[in-house]
Amino acid sequence: MASFLLASRSALSPRSPRSPRELRAFLSRFGLSLDSILTSGSGNAKIAKGSGLAFSSLLHMIPARGLARALTPGSHACDVRSQIPGLRELAIKEGLLEKALQFNACGFSSDACEELCLAFSGHGGISTTPGACRARRMLAFLFDPEAFLRALLWSGGLAYRKARRKKLPYALRCNGTQELPWDIFSLTLSREEAQELSLLWGVIIKPGKTTIPQALRKVRAFSLYDYAKAPLSRLLAMREAGVHTTASLAADSKGGAFRALQAINSGFNLAVPILIKKGGALPSSLLLRAEGEEALLDCIDGDLNDLRMLDRKPREGFRGLAVMLRLKRSRGADPSAAKRFALSPSGEWQLLEGGGSALLGGLSL
Repeated sequence: MASFLLASRSALSPRSPRSPRELRAFLSRFGLSLDSILTSGSGNAKIAKGSGLAFSSLLHMIPARGLARALTPGSHACDVRSQIPGLRELAIKEGLLEKALQFNACGFSSDACEELCLAFSGHGGISTTPGACRARRMLAFLFDPEAFLRALLWSGGLAYRKARRKKLPYALRCNGTQELPWDIFSLTLSREEAQELSLLWGVIIKPGKTTIPQALRKVRAFSLYDYAKAPLSRLLAMREAGVHTTASLAADSKGGAFRALQAINSGFNLAVPILIKKGGALPSSLLLRAEGEEALLDCIDGDLNDLRMLDRKPREGFRGLAVMLRLKRSRGADPSAAKRFALSPSGEWQLLEGGGSALLGGLSL
């Protein structure tokens, strides 16, 4: 945490690094630019809440099997979840239709999670414009994963320079509305591009085959972070790669509560959705049980900001932290999914659809 908060005097080059022309041309094919890969600063309400502590960016892509819906006429009654004009034509033009129709960007999501996805909250629930951009990012990634990863390095570097000018640390979350293993995807950098990226990030980035965490491991005042519903093996791999990872409770997924307990026992904090309105008081504790295991968790308000690497330690007597997240309205969702996905502030034991039970404490009912 200390190294992340260190907003030291900038050592960045005064010269603006030059991104490769062919990379800009690649993005242009999908209606994208280096400035439209990431959502940064005030562009997202959640990360804007932590703007006094860090400058942050999110990579938003179309979630789960949403790309197939965005390509298929009449796929959903709600416009923001249905076909996006012009996208099918773009996929056909680039030879991506079959791959896109089969792609799932959230391999560990539950049915209720997909139904209540935050991709359809906020701006994403108002118009199809955010969804169209997220879908084009996904198509670009499917067309050339390495080129997209290079673009992500450049886009993140430009945001990092903004953070340094503000004398703030920089936080990058690569899974905003999807869950993909960015820590293991590899890319190859030429000597020339590695030199320019080194100027951009203020550290030596070596040419050759690398991953995003490997390339950026020595960057000062910087953190990669994410949330994940993945099994423990993936959580451990993300942590080993240098990604600050918060596990997520999938209450309606079979074995979801037990996987959450496994993560807690391995030192991960747990993100927990709860059916409490904006501004409503949160519980002070969560007791989670499944398959003979249990853990008492100290609750914190995860809506205050998205900077999970700055979360405090649990109080004495607690096994870990439950990062409580008030359930947001997701346009076009089946209302019945909420009770399967999020905990209710009842003060009584709740049986979870995927197995296990939960008890919230310290509620003002």
